[in-house]
Parts: sequence; structure tokens; C-alpha cells
Amino acid sequence: MIEAISSSMATNPRSQQLVEKGKREGSYMEMDDFLQLLTAQISNQDPLEPMKDTEFISQMANIASLEQMQQFSKGFENFADSHKDMVTQAYLGRQVSVENENGLVSGIVDAVNKAEDGNVTVQVKGKDYDPEKISRVSLPGFSDQ
Repeated sequence: MIEAISSSMATNPRSQQLVEKGKREGSYMEMDDFLQLLTAQISNQDPLEPMKDTEFISQMANIASLEQMQQFSKGFENFADSHKDMVTQAYLGRQVSVENENGLVSGIVDAVNKAEDGNVTVQVKGKDYDPEKISRVSLPGFSDQ
């Protein structure tokens, strides 16, 4: 039975694409790949010992659950990115202290910039800084140092 699956997979052009894709991007299966493998398994099963319905349903439930988890993960990543952007925009007009390679820079955030690659920076005194390097935020004119 394994030989039958192997031979049908070897002649399938999609299988060759998967092999090439796996070499380039690492090994992982997508929903289409799983369904193709399951179809090959069902069509080449032993007629004296067919696949049980419960096994089939269990496999389908597992893959559906995995796909939903992946979609949830992508959605949460998008939410986290947009939340980070909103928090950075809250720095506008605030007095901040930013740690950089030369020490501590203090000033008012003049602008928030988003580059084409999606990186967000805050502009203090005409220079861009990573918002993760901000160590203090206060209202302008307020200082308790």
C-alpha cells in the first residue's frame, strides 16, 4: 500500500512542487497538501481493511482545528502590530527620554514615522529613534528628575 501511495505521489506534479518548496522554505504542510495526502490514502487503501469513519473524521477535525489556530495566530499578530502603532502615536507631543548609543536623549516627540518595511520610529529633535528605547514619558514641562 505504501508503494502505491509513493508511486501516485511521485507522478503527481503537485508533489514535485511540494518537494521543491520544502527544500526552499523548510518542511510544512498546508491544508491542500493534507487533503491531497488523505485522498491518496483513501484511494489506495486495502479493501479488506478500509479506513474507519472515525479515523477520517478525527483527521479532518484535527486539520480544521490547526487551520483555525493558524488564522487566529495571524489575526493576533496583526492586532499586536496595530496596537503597537497606536501606542507609539500616543507619544506625540510628549516629553520622552530615549536611550541610544551616545547615552540618554530627552525631548518632545515631534513625529511618528512608519517606514515602507513597517518599522515605526519616533522623531525627537529631528532624529528617528526606536520606540522600544524610550525609558521615560512625561507631559511637556513636567520634570521630577
